[in-house]
Amino acid sequence: MPTLLSIASERETLQAELYGDIPADRVAILVHGQNWDASGWRNVAPRFAARGVAALALNLRGYAGSSGKTNRYRPNAPWTPVTDLRAAKAALRGRGAAQVALVGASMGGSAVLASSFEHDVECVVAISAPVVAVPEELAKKIGGRKLFVCADRDSLRAAPNVLRCFGDATDPKTLILFGGGQHSRAMFSAPYGDEALGAIVEFVCLRA
Repeated sequence: MPTLLSIASERETLQAELYGDIPADRVAILVHGQNWDASGWRNVAPRFAARGVAALALNLRGYAGSSGKTNRYRPNAPWTPVTDLRAAKAALRGRGAAQVALVGASMGGSAVLASSFEHDVECVVAISAPVVAVPEELAKKIGGRKLFVCADRDSLRAAPNVLRCFGDATDPKTLILFGGGQHSRAMFSAPYGDEALGAIVEFVCLRA
């Protein structure tokens, strides 16, 4: 069973589920998409914990008990998922996390990519993200080791934008494309789901 945590983010309180124990050498923050919440990681998060990497499934503002409301991304305006991730990273480091990894799907994938601009994470995994095109100058700001995972016929047509972002991002970077039309967490239950999850967990748990 996960440990329930409350995290302050500005004037809001975020709810999260922690799998595994901290202090830890590395903790992964798992970020949901627009149409689901942290409970969607419950069959995934234990895979990280089993490999010795604790996992924090975070509910962004307005999801599953977190107060406030997640706003829509607007260029040159504060985007609340990035603020919430900053708060979660600080909370984990305050509890003894030496390194932080970020894993996000769809909206959560865009959020973790943007959060990595702060260059304070060990690695970042974007699943079916970015859904919309990212300018080259932003793609080059993505920090840490990078893994992009997408279905080649993604139902929201994310694949071309993922390919472009991957091409513009700096090394080290890895791209895994699966044959199918699944988007976001639907990839986890696809015929290739175990392979996709295995690759994500292996990437996050890789030690230098």
